[in-house]
Amino acid sequence: MKTALTLLVIVLAVLACGCTATAPQTTTAATATPAVSAPAIPDLVGTWTGPMTGYDEGIGFSDYPGMTIKFIVTEQKDRIFTGTIEFTNPDGSMSLTGFAGAISPDGKTLTITEKNSGYTTGRVISEDEIELTYLHDASPFSASIDTLKRV
Repeated sequence: MKTALTLLVIVLAVLACGCTATAPQTTTAATATPAVSAPAIPDLVGTWTGPMTGYDEGIGFSDYPGMTIKFIVTEQKDRIFTGTIEFTNPDGSMSLTGFAGAISPDGKTLTITEKNSGYTTGRVISEDEIELTYLHDASPFSASIDTLKRV
C-alpha cells in the first residue's frame, strides 16, 4: 500500500510539473519584430530662400533689412551635397560662396562648411523647409539663423 501511495504521489508530481510548464514560443512572420528602417535621405537639390537674423561683431543684432539669401543646392549624392550661397545686398550687389555639406544618418541634421567663410549646422524641418545656424569665428565674428523655404 505504501508503494502504491508513493507511486501515486510521484505520478501526480510529474503531471503537475508538466501542466505548469510553459509551451515553447515560436516566432512566425506574423509575430516577428519588424526591422527598423533607416530614415529617408531628404532631397535638398533646389533653391531655398528666406529671412535671416543674426549678430555681427561691431554692428550688433540685425535682421539684415533689404538683404536676401539664396541657398542653392546644385548636386547631391546620397547624404553629401554641394552648391552656392548667394547674398544680395540692398544696393543690388551680390556675393557668392561655395559650400559642401552632409546629412546625418537621422536624415534631419545638416553640417555644412562654407568656402573661406565658416560653418553651418541645420535641421530639415519639412520637405520644403530648413533652418540653418551659421557661425563665423574670424574677425569680425558673427552668428545667424536662416529659416529657408524651397522656391
